[in-house]
Amino acid sequence: MSDFTFLGQNIPRLTLLVGGALVVEGIGFYFGTGMSSMTSLIPAFFGIPLIAMSIMATRQPERSHFWMHIAVVFGLLTFLGGAMGMKGLLSADFSASTIAQLLMLVMGGVYTFACIRSFTYARKAREAAEANS
Repeated sequence: MSDFTFLGQNIPRLTLLVGGALVVEGIGFYFGTGMSSMTSLIPAFFGIPLIAMSIMATRQPERSHFWMHIAVVFGLLTFLGGAMGMKGLLSADFSASTIAQLLMLVMGGVYTFACIRSFTYARKAREAAEANS
């Protein structure tokens, strides 16, 4: 059975990409939009641990499941933090902070979905291997 991929990437690589995108988003909104408060860096604060978990999963493949379980918690927190953007969307507030929150919502949601699919795939693969032995 082959390794699980989502959008052509394995989960540690996807974790690195999502973490990097969140860091770029945070820095971009901090410097690029005039939102010079520390809260504009919140996406980066979620992205840095994702990058760290990806690096650890790559360096310690035997503990990859451990690092990816921690990473999915940060992905879920990213999704939940981005859900605040729904209030702005419903009130037609399309400010930079609303856009940043909605980006977090989408990235966190897609990432969490991919992780859940990966965990399900791994469990089924493990069960199939046990059944065949």
